[in-house]
Amino acid sequence: MRAVLAEMIDDKTAKLASFEDIQRETKGRIVGAKERWATTMYSESVPEELMKKIKANLDITNGRFNNVPKDPDMKSDLYDPLVNIIQSIITASGNAKYKNSTREAMHTRGKCLLKQVVNSEISPDIVIKATGNSFELPRTNGVDSGVDASLGYTNVTCVMEVKLDHTTNDDEDLRVARREVQRMAVHAKEIFAQQPNRLFFRGLVITESRVRLIQFDRAGVVHSPLINYHDDPDTLIRLVVGLSSIPEVDLGLDDTVRWNAPEGRKTHGAVMMFDEKTEKYTKYRMRNLDPFFKRDELFGRATRMWDVADADGQKLLVKDAWIGTRTTPEHVSLKKAVDLLGVQQLVDHEDRTGTEFGEIDYLRPMPEKGDFYDFENRIFQRIITIRYGGSIDSFTTEAEVLAALRDAIAAHERLVNAGILHCDISQGNILFGGSNAPEGIRGILIDLDVAMEIMYDKNPIDPRTVGTRSSQSQLLLRGQGLSYRPAHDYLDDLESFFWVLIHIIFDHVEHSQKWANGFIALCSSTDNLDSGGVKRAFLDGDLLDSQIPDCWTQECKDMVIAFHGFMGSIAIQKERIIGTMMEEWDPAPMHELHAQMADHYGEILEMIDEALGAPGSNRALPLV
Repeated sequence: MRAVLAEMIDDKTAKLASFEDIQRETKGRIVGAKERWATTMYSESVPEELMKKIKANLDITNGRFNNVPKDPDMKSDLYDPLVNIIQSIITASGNAKYKNSTREAMHTRGKCLLKQVVNSEISPDIVIKATGNSFELPRTNGVDSGVDASLGYTNVTCVMEVKLDHTTNDDEDLRVARREVQRMAVHAKEIFAQQPNRLFFRGLVITESRVRLIQFDRAGVVHSPLINYHDDPDTLIRLVVGLSSIPEVDLGLDDTVRWNAPEGRKTHGAVMMFDEKTEKYTKYRMRNLDPFFKRDELFGRATRMWDVADADGQKLLVKDAWIGTRTTPEHVSLKKAVDLLGVQQLVDHEDRTGTEFGEIDYLRPMPEKGDFYDFENRIFQRIITIRYGGSIDSFTTEAEVLAALRDAIAAHERLVNAGILHCDISQGNILFGGSNAPEGIRGILIDLDVAMEIMYDKNPIDPRTVGTRSSQSQLLLRGQGLSYRPAHDYLDDLESFFWVLIHIIFDHVEHSQKWANGFIALCSSTDNLDSGGVKRAFLDGDLLDSQIPDCWTQECKDMVIAFHGFMGSIAIQKERIIGTMMEEWDPAPMHELHAQMADHYGEILEMIDEALGAPGSNRALPLV
């Protein structure tokens, strides 16, 4: 087997430069909107009387902001004039200060803003600095002394990039707008990361005469054409008022996630859950100021997990995510899993379908006749569940990791019997049940956000592919895009449990099996054929006792080899049924294979049971 794997493993994961990564991430997700989208934005925020009041504080004559240079030599010539105009709008609108919230326009010349997720020297030119519920001073302790301690992505409502008018245009062939979006994406990525209750973000590109609005949400990016703000000052005024709004929900922040920051530093916080029956909020106290888990991708689910406690002190988990409309909401699956031993238990949930800031469809431009805006609608969902222990890869002994794996597999069988297929078995989705947890909940199966109703016998062909790459089944990966690939079934999930075990055996302990390092890396390859191919080769070969690190007991080694043989046999049986996946196949033999489900689970659980309690299994392992 090592020889086969060696041929497949090479260094295929070249690291992309940060800005190249941004370009890749935004590819295919940038949409140009018509001018009306920006010119009507925040119309309700600026009624006619307020508009008159703001204009009275601005120096506008003959259809022009007099303070803006007509022919600046450098973009820095525009900083002070634009800041003064923006601040005048903020002040006249009443947004400069309200209770504990402030808004202040400033340029960033000479300031270095702390970045956490992007390695880039791109910096905004103008920002609207803020204080209030969701904002705090940048956390600069232990970082480069050159980073500004008073201004960062943690305390801005909006960022703006200044350009000279002749350097920008709306010519699609020149792709100038796309490059402006990509630069703004650096700031958007940081703001989403450093303001964890951000739902969407809007920024501006502004010149001596024109302005462009750019919106980032979890489906992609929308940008307006360039709008001449001398000809249309109302649009610039409305944009500035909206982007400096005191109500944080208008800024794209979730105001049900709240902190106290009395001296510019968050001290404690809470997540509020609205009960439609009682029309009251339930308060869940944050046990930590930041989510303990968050995805930093610009687009997609944008999952955030918060460690909280209820009024009685019970430890709970709040999970926020943007769910595609073609996906079964997690709370629906969790309701079917109530009282299932070993499966995450639901406490409460919130579904923001049809709300202004809870569904992407409501954030996007209203299509006019002939318009087509291609994006995947997503809906904000919040669930609250019981808080369990750490993930299975935080093990210290063989006994605890095998017990957790065993109970998670048993829980998976109960879930399948309830009509639900998990579809995303991974190290992160198996948790320890807690110290001294009894049998049955030593391992907890969590994260049903891509789970689905079991349909694989009714619909044997299904192209849907979800899951965590490192543990996805080899057949789903190798068959991706083929016309007759079989639907995701419980055997694919059992194989995922096997890959979780393999990662535990080889990737978390010290050992001398050098071949395993490249194999483990390739299992996570973004290339379907690389990941699927190396897994299939692994199942096709012999796994020898001598190849398994000696820190594991003999009983554990025997179990790993037996599990390997089981999954290899299943792979062969499936291949005999489906052939090349290029032509139609008879589903009857697959139904017969599925009819052995109870035996399949029983065989795997028996393997693990025989390894549990082996002499020496409670000793500490040499973890890496």
